[in-house]
Amino acid sequence: MSVKQGVAIGQMAARIYNRKDNQYKKALIKDILDMYAEEVRKALLDGERVQINKVGTIIPEVRTHVGGYNLSVANKYTGDNPPPYTKIRMSRTFSLKEDMDKELMENIGNGVYGLKNTPFDTQQINILKKGGFIPNDEE
Repeated sequence: MSVKQGVAIGQMAARIYNRKDNQYKKALIKDILDMYAEEVRKALLDGERVQINKVGTIIPEVRTHVGGYNLSVANKYTGDNPPPYTKIRMSRTFSLKEDMDKELMENIGNGVYGLKNTPFDTQQINILKKGGFIPNDEE
């Protein structure tokens, strides 16, 4: 399976530029998005939560290893104790959750199994068939 690329700043700038309500040049939009991304990065490096209106909150976390130290090759360490590490958690707004769930159910009703760029995998399809959300004769 190939890795899906996310929407890059240049692509997001093009989307904004092509909006009917846009009045800015694409280069200016991209510069602003670049600055915003830099500030989000700085905030996360400082351990600050970043709230993005209408989307949700990015929450940085610091962790220590507990119990079994079954670390992947990417997390190899030297010495007796594994080092602390960081994680990012994302929480979405309630309205985004509702809108995404509504879009998903509409897609299923129209025979599209998943969101536009995020389809269900085979195991999920089988679960949905058992639950009656998808007809059993669908592939």
